[in-house]
Amino acid sequence: MHHDPEHQVRTGVIILTCSRSPAERMRSALAEAATLFPPHQVHLAHGFVGTDTEVDHLFDTRKAALWCKHMPTRGEMAAYATHRLGWQRLLAENWDHALLLEDDFRFHDPAVVHRAVAEASALLADGRHMIKLFDFPRDRSRHEGISVEIAGLPLVKWKRTRAGLVGYLLSREGAELLLSRKHIFRVVDEDIKFFWEFGLDIWSIPGNPIREAAMDLGGSLLDVERTGARKRNFLRSLKGILLTLHRDWHTRRQYDRHRTSYLLQHRAPDPFARQGLPQEFAEAAE
Repeated sequence: MHHDPEHQVRTGVIILTCSRSPAERMRSALAEAATLFPPHQVHLAHGFVGTDTEVDHLFDTRKAALWCKHMPTRGEMAAYATHRLGWQRLLAENWDHALLLEDDFRFHDPAVVHRAVAEASALLADGRHMIKLFDFPRDRSRHEGISVEIAGLPLVKWKRTRAGLVGYLLSREGAELLLSRKHIFRVVDEDIKFFWEFGLDIWSIPGNPIREAAMDLGGSLLDVERTGARKRNFLRSLKGILLTLHRDWHTRRQYDRHRTSYLLQHRAPDPFARQGLPQEFAEAAE
């Protein structure tokens, strides 16, 4: 593919990895990135594992006990710290934005990924901070969202922000907002669901142009540790319900506020208010 030098300078590509990641996974990530981007645009962020002291410096266990259904594992907090390292790298470089990739990614729709990076300035304009190129799936009944088209690409603001940070575009301001939290207490995939705490504006490109390939690369590095920390009991289930109600209340308020602002700005009717996305977006998101 043709590479525009201007966009290479303005948008970095950061692959997030750690010492526990198998060599084959790293080779796969670099080879995959090389299919779309020149070597000087791709950077590695060698992050953390659960035994690193960085986890002790960042992990607020008291807040985690209060605000999480399950206590995050040290491995999960190390993964969060690795994403933070990527955000810090974005701010340290002379980039306006970056594509961040977990090292078990695969390009499912390379043309869309390439275009998204080339058009990052437009996609991250007007106060948008993060464009997710991967979302964990939801059932079709929960596909409600606001849809727009920017630079020829569909964007969706889901009513309920989804987990999944295998691949995402991030602005410098978005990195600053995320790093404003000095201590962490949720898994990073969960923390973005509480976007209003950071002041983040998060959108997605439907269809998952980037997908997770962990099962093809030796499996998840966190699953074994998670299994031991996910034992069920009644009080934990009740706490989970209350935390979900708290999040959903804030989510509805933020979504309704954003939808109202969008309607006023575009003087548009409200076709997406209670009907979900147009059919083509709903199908693409499966």
